[in-house]
Amino acid sequence: MLLLILLINAIVLPVAAEDAGYEDMLKKAQNLNVTVPDRGTALMGTKESMGEYLDWLNACSDAMITFIDDVMGVFGVQNTSYAQDMKKTLETGRTLSPARTGNE
Repeated sequence: MLLLILLINAIVLPVAAEDAGYEDMLKKAQNLNVTVPDRGTALMGTKESMGEYLDWLNACSDAMITFIDDVMGVFGVQNTSYAQDMKKTLETGRTLSPARTGNE
């Protein structure tokens, strides 16, 4: 998914740069970023480390969904039905995590 987004950026943004109306899009694209959450400090192999790892994976998925939403916002498709459906699908997988459902 991320590779597809980067590929689209590599193709669309240089073409869009030729049009003065897309200067704002280029500025937004240059400011896109994603922060990798910090991992836990528990001793590996313990129950605590597995819980921290699961929390870290959940935080990473939150960060990626936010990044994808930001990228769609740059292209102005954030509010399309396709984008909303994709976001719902991604969030559905995220909410099935045992740490989020309390079934650890």
